[in-house]
Amino acid sequence: MTWIIDTHSHILPGLDDGASDMQESIRMLRQAGQQGIRGVIATPHYSGRFPNICPDRIRRLCREVQAQARARLKTEIQIWPGQEIMYSEDALSLLEEEKLLTIAGTRYVMVEFLPAAPYSYIFSAVRELTLAGYRPVLAHAERYQALREEGRLEELKKQGACVQLNFRPAGGKWHQGTARWCRKILRRGLADFLGTDMHNTEGRGPETERAVRWMEKELSSSYIEAVLKRNAMGLLEGKEI
Repeated sequence: MTWIIDTHSHILPGLDDGASDMQESIRMLRQAGQQGIRGVIATPHYSGRFPNICPDRIRRLCREVQAQARARLKTEIQIWPGQEIMYSEDALSLLEEEKLLTIAGTRYVMVEFLPAAPYSYIFSAVRELTLAGYRPVLAHAERYQALREEGRLEELKKQGACVQLNFRPAGGKWHQGTARWCRKILRRGLADFLGTDMHNTEGRGPETERAVRWMEKELSSSYIEAVLKRNAMGLLEGKEI
């Protein structure tokens, strides 16, 4: 199995509803490493519930967690800073003012929406970001009911959006309709990244193996490598995906 870059995680201690402390961060990374994850993009929430997370604090915690993980786990794991931004009318201005983080200092930005967000709202957000020179990454795209309608995901990708799916539903461990949709999107080659969206070590820990086993049976080795690491490496280098 190829090694993995996890594009969506909540491993930084004490920032949001993810890891509560450094000990939990290390436990999460130990579990992740056992499943082939060698790099992690930290994407703490920005939302009404978590409105005041300082970018400098995110960067500092990435350095600290990486140093602790390397020392304790004897691994060369890499951690990059990012943010999962609940899109709102002020998101673009906050990005321009550098009060919100893009992914690893690139023009890629991870955005999320409410599950019932209208398609027109998601489309407008993608268009606003791309016109400003950003590349929006749709966090856990399987959650948005508006994207289930045929052709909509393709339209967003034509506008410049990238698509991130979570490993767990792609592995079939979720509502069956969501799992089927994820697998359809993967078969069509429309997903760009996979992420664990890990928050802890129990109910929302890193879980990649079921999805990877299914992909190895159903998808080409080239596409598997792309969604597990190659596209993420390109993103981190600021390249076009």
